[in-house]
Amino acid sequence: AEPAEVLKALDKHFQCVVCYVADLDAIEGRQPNRCTIAEMVRTGIALIVDAGATMVEQIEASLEIGARKVVLASESMHDLTRLEALVTQFDSDSLIFSIDLKHGELLVGDPAWQGKSPLDLTRFVIERGIRQLIVLDLAAVGTGSGVPTLQLCQDIRRISPNIKIISGGGVDSAQCVAAAAQAGLDGLLIASALHDGRLTADDLAVYLNM
Repeated sequence: AEPAEVLKALDKHFQCVVCYVADLDAIEGRQPNRCTIAEMVRTGIALIVDAGATMVEQIEASLEIGARKVVLASESMHDLTRLEALVTQFDSDSLIFSIDLKHGELLVGDPAWQGKSPLDLTRFVIERGIRQLIVLDLAAVGTGSGVPTLQLCQDIRRISPNIKIISGGGVDSAQCVAAAAQAGLDGLLIASALHDGRLTADDLAVYLNM
């Protein structure tokens, strides 16, 4: 199915208001799928777009086709010293920084940050004006084994009480969603559990109305 049709189906069943879209072609250095994303924008659902953006022109391109927020990912950025310059050129609400992990270890494209902790990077990006975070352990994505980042998200909340935090990866049940809410998350990325029916609209209704 076309991505826009999938998005419409998710909206019909789950009253989807925000969708996270990863353009894997763009992230891996191939031609971005901008026409496809523009079609998804026309559904009226707000899109958080990760297209491997590391430069002003790439951020602008995603915003121009209608992305609500553009992801700056730790795994994609090869020079984090440029982050502050990027942040100053855009409204803080339009940028969201992704703390990428694998089995709890920080994934970074910048060699200077190899071996550093997720909290070190969190402090760094907050000091440079980032106000929204995605915290995602890629090893958990699609596993249905529970979200492994909740403690880290709580630690981040202690560092910066007002930062907006989204996490995900491994969501498998309504109990998992409840745990994320109790941990103080502002949002939770869910994919496989919606597609295979482990989570229903009734499971999510209370959180969608919060």
